[in-house]
Amino acid sequence: MKKSWQITVIILTLFSFTNNSCKKETQKEVTYMEDAIITGSDVRACICCGGLMITFDGDSKPYSGDFRLISNRAMDIGITQFDTFPIYVRVAWKEDTSNVCHHIFITKIARR
Repeated sequence: MKKSWQITVIILTLFSFTNNSCKKETQKEVTYMEDAIITGSDVRACICCGGLMITFDGDSKPYSGDFRLISNRAMDIGITQFDTFPIYVRVAWKEDTSNVCHHIFITKIARR
C-alpha cells in the first residue's frame, strides 16, 4: 500500500512539472499605433512575395529601405483601386504566424 502511494505521488509530481514547463509562448502583439507608410503592391515573383508593402522608417519609395509585407487583403484594410501610393497611416500590427515569410497582419489602421 505504501509503495503504490509513493509511486502515485512521484507520477503526479512528474506530471505537474512537465505540464507547467510546456507553456506555449504567445506572439507579442503591437498594441499601440505606429506611424507607417504603405508604399504599394509587391509585384515580385517569389514564394514569399505579393501583397502590400509597408515601411515604418519613413521611406516612401517602394522596395527601398526596410519594408514588410502585409498579409491582409487591400479591401480588408480600406484600400481601393482609387487610392494612390504612398498612403500614410497609423497601424497596430502583429506577426502573421500562419506562414514562414515573416509577413505582418494589420489589426487596426487609420489614415494620417
